[in-house]
Amino acid sequence: MKSIRLSVVVCCTAFLFVAMAGSAGAKSEGYKEISAPEVKNLIEERKAVVVNLLSQIEYEIQHIPGSINIPVIDMETTDNLPKQKDTPLVFYCMGKR
Repeated sequence: MKSIRLSVVVCCTAFLFVAMAGSAGAKSEGYKEISAPEVKNLIEERKAVVVNLLSQIEYEIQHIPGSINIPVIDMETTDNLPKQKDTPLVFYCMGKR
């Protein structure tokens, strides 16, 4: 089962979003696309919050252990994202089906 979950990371599109906190003059970095090995390292080292963007039903069927579920349609209204603006967030979905 673990290999299936890791394959989700490999076959999905993942983006690392970094919101920068700090002085009024600080600019946001926005996002950058990262590789599957980079995602795997972030997850294993617990250096990022992993967010599953699929529906609750799809999340219950299969998800990366330790990830949180915020369906993409709830992103604007959710309170489940970290309050620290410098926390890296990895958003993922199932990719092509």
